[in-house]
Amino acid sequence: DSYLSEWLPYKQRYLQVLLDMEAPPSLRVCTLFQGDGTYRCTKCIHQPLFCSSCCRKEHKLQPFHHVEQWNGTFFEESSLWLARLVVHLGPGGDPCPSGGLDGEDITSDVEDEWEDIEDQPKLHHFSPGIDRSCLTLVHTSGVHFCDVRYCNCPGAETSHLQLATSGLFPATVKEPRTAFTFQVLNDFIWDNVECGTSAMNYYSKLWRVTSNAFPNLVLNRYRELLRLSRVWRLLKLSKWQGFHLGSPEPQKGELVLFCPACPQSGVNIPHSENVDLADWKYSRTIVMDGNFKAKHMQPKNPANEVWLMNGIGFMVMMPAYKDYLARTLNQVEKSDCSNHRAVNQANANRNQLASTGIGGCV
Repeated sequence: DSYLSEWLPYKQRYLQVLLDMEAPPSLRVCTLFQGDGTYRCTKCIHQPLFCSSCCRKEHKLQPFHHVEQWNGTFFEESSLWLARLVVHLGPGGDPCPSGGLDGEDITSDVEDEWEDIEDQPKLHHFSPGIDRSCLTLVHTSGVHFCDVRYCNCPGAETSHLQLATSGLFPATVKEPRTAFTFQVLNDFIWDNVECGTSAMNYYSKLWRVTSNAFPNLVLNRYRELLRLSRVWRLLKLSKWQGFHLGSPEPQKGELVLFCPACPQSGVNIPHSENVDLADWKYSRTIVMDGNFKAKHMQPKNPANEVWLMNGIGFMVMMPAYKDYLARTLNQVEKSDCSNHRAVNQANANRNQLASTGIGGCV
């Protein structure tokens, strides 16, 4: 490979660049106002140094960046939450016009001088605050703690809707303490579709992104990811199919795309009584197939189960499905092919499964 041959003489120089980035510059001063450059942002280009005040100002709209703090010997993992960054949900990300702390009046108990840091417990950036305003926010850059201030103006939305309008999907509608960014929900779907990444593996990656050294200390929000990813998929489907606030609930088949090649009167064939749908030109092709990996586990509490796709999209109504199973004999189909194990696997005994897969005609 010509590129590798051209790069190889610079191997040591590139290694030196990586090592140099671990050390502070000769003058460890704030990039903006020449103060004590205590914080270093690893996500901003050039990894600039900031004092506490400038770090908060520069990350007003970037609360999910990773920062490190100088401890007198090296830069150690820290967080914007420890730098006392406040995420405001007022208009345009500004503080609520009705009043309240704006973030700059907050007295930081993490001083710029590195000597005071030794008095704090180790790995303090993994511990959420006890204040009700401290929320756990999950982004593609990991799991973060943020001091979130809601808008208290008359007529303001409730807290969970204020989070949603700011691009943060709350894990609950009652006093939310955890939220996922819209970006991380989209990123999970892309990883799931393109890379076959499971929810557990994806959240394990977020653990590593948050702290590669101590992933076991990062909060576990795997259950919330499972729940919100289901809701997010439903909302995306509804949006893509043109449903909105004034629309009726989706009816059977309204959350799927009609095949553009199949004949549709008034769409790709004319409105005419003379059109012979039996003509081969207007025929539709039906393909039967099954997915034996799309299993559904038996719910632990069936009475509490909430179905989001019951009878919409490609899914059938549960009462009709259960009625069909009750009226159908359980005939074990024998495969006549020794190398094709799909039928045999589909008939395997799986007591913990409500359904062993999905079959359909497309």
